[in-house]
Amino acid sequence: MVLILLLGMMLAAIITLQKWDKGGGESIKFSGYDWYVKDSGNAKWGPGPNVWSKDNVWIDQQGRLHLRITKRHGVWTCPELYSAETLGYGTYRFYIDGRIDNLDPNAVLGLFTHDSLSEDANDVHYREIDIEYAKWGNAGNRNNAHYTVQPYNKEGNLHSFHSPAVTQSMHSFTWKADEITFNSSTGHVTGKGTTIQEWRYRGDDIPDSKNERVDINLWLFKGKAPASNNVEVIIRKFEFIPWTGSNS
Repeated sequence: MVLILLLGMMLAAIITLQKWDKGGGESIKFSGYDWYVKDSGNAKWGPGPNVWSKDNVWIDQQGRLHLRITKRHGVWTCPELYSAETLGYGTYRFYIDGRIDNLDPNAVLGLFTHDSLSEDANDVHYREIDIEYAKWGNAGNRNNAHYTVQPYNKEGNLHSFHSPAVTQSMHSFTWKADEITFNSSTGHVTGKGTTIQEWRYRGDDIPDSKNERVDINLWLFKGKAPASNNVEVIIRKFEFIPWTGSNS
C-alpha cells in the first residue's frame, strides 16, 4: 500500500512539458480567472500517462466547473486545466460540490500549484504544493486524501488522512514564505463548517513564487480504467486571497 501511494505521488508530480504547458491551447473563464485546458489529441501524457481531452472540461449555467473522465472512441480520456497567470503567495481555496470521499479507486483529483516554465523549476520540484484525493488503485485504502509539499518522498513532506462523506466541502492551502497551512472543512461558508483536517508545514522545501500556475486535474492512476463508467467532480468556485504579510 505504501509503495502504491508513493508511486502515485511521484506520478502526480510529473507533468509532461508540452505546448499546453506554455500557454497554448484553448482557454475558459472560471471564477473570474482565465484557464488553459489541456488536450493531448490521441497521445498519452503524464500524469498516468493518460489521454487528455478539452471536451472533458466545461462550465455549467451556475458557473461551476465540471471535470469528467470519459471513454471516447474506446479510449479513456481525462481533464486538466491550469491558470493563465501566476498568483503567488496567499490562500488557494477550492469549493467542491458532491462527495469526493467515494471517488473511483483508480481516479486522482489534484488541486495544486506547478511551475514548468522557470529555469530552476526542476531544482525546486516544480514549486508543487498538492491537495489530492486518491486511493491509488486500492479500493481498501482508508487514507483517501493527501497534502504534499514536493518532494513527496522526503520525510515530513506528506500528510495523508481519511476524509469522510460530505456533499459540500472546501479545501485550501495558505502559502507563505516560511510556512504552508493546509485545511479541509465541510460546507461552503468560511469559518462555519467543521474542520476535516488541518496540517501546517514548516519544513525546508517551501518553494518561492516564480512562474507557478494553479492546476486542477482528474486523472487515472497508471492509466487504468475506472471501475465506474464515468467519473465526475464539480468545483463550485476557486478563490485566491493574496498574502499581505499580516498575521490577521
